[in-house]
Amino acid sequence: MDTESSLVQAMNDISLEEEEEVGIVVATEDHLESQNDAYGFDANLCVVGRFLIEGRVDFQALQQTLAALWNPGRGVYIKELEINLYLFQFYHEVDVKRIMEGCPWSFNRRALVMKRLTVGDNPRNVMLDKMEIWVQVYDLKVGFMSESILQSVGNNIGSFVSSYPSNFNGVWREYFRIRVALDVNVPLKRRMKIKQSNNE
Repeated sequence: MDTESSLVQAMNDISLEEEEEVGIVVATEDHLESQNDAYGFDANLCVVGRFLIEGRVDFQALQQTLAALWNPGRGVYIKELEINLYLFQFYHEVDVKRIMEGCPWSFNRRALVMKRLTVGDNPRNVMLDKMEIWVQVYDLKVGFMSESILQSVGNNIGSFVSSYPSNFNGVWREYFRIRVALDVNVPLKRRMKIKQSNNE
């Protein structure tokens, strides 16, 4: 009993110095590399995605369809993390950029919301609430056909991302194309008005 009391007293008397509380300092490069190793994938070449419509899909059919549709030069590994959450591991930067620039993608009429990972992201916790799409802008009057107007239109619809490179090539265009990031939780806008500051 005396021995046990002495041990308890000794443990109560232990004090932590500030230096001891620092613990282990890991170099940033080693930390990021160990994260990739722990998760078993290269986050720089990964994309996580989910379908707008909830529910389980035929995973084998999904793998075959998207692999054939995307046809990445160095292949793609698709993993189902949980119901309606998927990890796409590519093996070359060119493939990742091409797939992301081609969004939105769909499977069995279900739109796929995708986001590229960055090192340190946990794919199960990534917010998937934005979808980039190409929008056609019609009926812009003379005097409103400018890059700044297109950016304003994009930001009114969602968040402006980019303009189609050939928007202003040629003599006359019936519509312009802009790439916009939409919040999938917000209803789409059917139309919008543009007026000058003098109310014209």
